[in-house]
Amino acid sequence: MTRKTGNDRVRTCIVVGLGRFGQAVCERLTELGESVIGVDRVRARVEEMSEVIDLAAQLDATDEDALVKAGAREADIAVVAIGESIEASILATTILIGLGVPVVTARAQNALHARALARIGASRVFFPERDLGQRVADQISHPVLAQFTELPGSDFLVGEISPLEEMTGKSLMELEFRTRYNAVILLVKRGERSFLPRADTVLERSDSLVVAAGRENLKNLAASVEKAEQNS
Repeated sequence: MTRKTGNDRVRTCIVVGLGRFGQAVCERLTELGESVIGVDRVRARVEEMSEVIDLAAQLDATDEDALVKAGAREADIAVVAIGESIEASILATTILIGLGVPVVTARAQNALHARALARIGASRVFFPERDLGQRVADQISHPVLAQFTELPGSDFLVGEISPLEEMTGKSLMELEFRTRYNAVILLVKRGERSFLPRADTVLERSDSLVVAAGRENLKNLAASVEKAEQNS
């Protein structure tokens, strides 16, 4: 397990529900250096994660005392990943919010469930199956998007593209890049070096651009990049 170093503070994350989705969340948070507590009613799931995360506990997530004993009150982030029971999901989310966990995100099964979670104060509501389906469809339609990563808690993506022909030999100021493409260049990679671009930075054909943009705006830029690649 890799822990954060330097000035990065290790946060405690509690994941409620250790099905396939909850396990994937636990594994990734652990890889990112967070301290992870995972809880579930099913012993087999708990045992499966016991060697992966800091603490795996078998308990009923609708039992406030049990959650407190597992360390929920000290958690910085909670992820309610329960997929089988809407009632248990809502109750667990309510309890965690009541315990003062600063950020409580919850998995929703449908729009009504999502509205209920939002109304009780969930910081973020997500639909794993829907979100994954949309990402897969986007990547099929625009393969360039497979190289991009979604920024947590937003609809923005970050990734690398090659400059379009219309960009090369021009500065960002000349291009009016942000206005024209509804995207921001975060970093320019040129040969062995990388640097933060300025308004007078002139783009070269061999550059690699690390850009950030909203999903819909990025689709338009990706379409242009793919068209250029097909014509080259």
